[in-house]
Amino acid sequence: MVGPIAFVETPEPIVSLMVGLISEDKKSDAKTAVLDSGTGKGVFLEVLQKAGYKDIVGVELDTELYEYTSSKFPDLIIQHLDYLDWITNSQYDVIIGNPPYCHFNSLPRQMKIKVADIVGNKESDIYYAFIMKSIELLKDGGELIYIVPYGFFFNTYAKVVREIIKREGYLEIVIDLDETRIFDGENPETVIFKFVKTQQETKPQLKVLRTKNRNLSPRKINSETFDVLNTHASSSTFDYHEREMFSDKNVIWTTYPEKKINDFYLLKDVAWIGVGLVSGFEKAYTITKEEKTSLNENENKLLLKCIKAKHCKGFWTEGFTEYVLIDKRISTEEELKENYPFFYKKIVDYKESMSVRYLPENKKWFHWQALRNFEKLKVFKNQAKIYVPNLDRSTTNRFSMSLEPIYPSGDVLTIVPKDKDPYFLLGYLNSHFFRDYYLSAGARRGQRISFTQRIMANIKIPNFSETIEEKIAKITKEIFDGKKISLRTKINDLVLENIN
Repeated sequence: MVGPIAFVETPEPIVSLMVGLISEDKKSDAKTAVLDSGTGKGVFLEVLQKAGYKDIVGVELDTELYEYTSSKFPDLIIQHLDYLDWITNSQYDVIIGNPPYCHFNSLPRQMKIKVADIVGNKESDIYYAFIMKSIELLKDGGELIYIVPYGFFFNTYAKVVREIIKREGYLEIVIDLDETRIFDGENPETVIFKFVKTQQETKPQLKVLRTKNRNLSPRKINSETFDVLNTHASSSTFDYHEREMFSDKNVIWTTYPEKKINDFYLLKDVAWIGVGLVSGFEKAYTITKEEKTSLNENENKLLLKCIKAKHCKGFWTEGFTEYVLIDKRISTEEELKENYPFFYKKIVDYKESMSVRYLPENKKWFHWQALRNFEKLKVFKNQAKIYVPNLDRSTTNRFSMSLEPIYPSGDVLTIVPKDKDPYFLLGYLNSHFFRDYYLSAGARRGQRISFTQRIMANIKIPNFSETIEEKIAKITKEIFDGKKISLRTKINDLVLENIN
């Protein structure tokens, strides 16, 4: 769903799957109290009735949808109200549904107040509030079964949701559907989860299914899910594993198997990690080879070579983008026009568009948006630097090193080795093991991997022997110098043989 009231219907096979996840003891009990927290057109109500549930209550805010479901299910209690401020003394054995998805900034004013009151911040999504409200309305032993975006697994502002789930019970099942096209016209990264409310200290293993193919039909997802859950084994459709329920050590949750490193140090202990420079208006600042011939002496001094994601080839970089760096050294438009005439003529046509960018205080329309870490990067200018795209769809990691005096653009993360051989770090970070380990740290964003400063700073580097580090460094240098990518398998083998 999108928007606080907008409606996108959940396909019946997905609804049947979710209803099928309800525990057997609740299926066989005619007194099981079930709540649909947003009825829409009643697909959950219909499947629940067909499955034999009698004590069903629905809630729907939208008047048209409420009238539709009330007339379609006259024997059921349908509440016409906002679920988030519903006050009830009832508690439920099962709460099920597909809550609305909409970021706080896009919500109507009154809805913002309710969401902020429940979640405790103004950067959350409305479905965070639905999860928290639903947990509150469950009986002890009650089950919450929702299909929601994957974002609450990793979003900083969803930490409160993760904390409540850990405190109030545990996740029994998570089905990671990634970017599978479930909903007509919408393509969020979704998970189906089953939460059990309990204060028992011993918690069963969490069952995790992760789709291998985002082109699956809802019907195929339904049938394959139960096959995998019954056999406790992966299939052609899903990867399957079991793990302990997430704990306090799991700052970010993930659907990838844990990769444990017993003897390690953190990357931030041996390298500087930082984000790159953001122009905020690429086409205004990019300079071509042809344009360079028209520059005067002042303008040539403002040229800046940058590495972008497209230049990261894996192990080495290829090419660069050249920009004009206009910062606070140029304080007025008149100065820009007089001393840097070519630059001024190039960017003045974009003045209106550039003026509406978000700019920190005291910056003018012609300034770069964010020169993040620029002073620090000047110090590292002549050192070996490893770049990696912030978001990457490649099937293998693309950590790429440059020995040139070049800067990172805003779409790459920079690693500057301090106390370790740059070639060793470059080789290890490009290994298959590190990719699997990094995914297990919660870095997946749909079909992409997110390389962030926060996660990368705290990744564990295995304490390899000096001999193994030297071997990895030597192979990596061969790859770097001769572009011999076929040697990558030797690094993979060395890492796997010597891990822990």
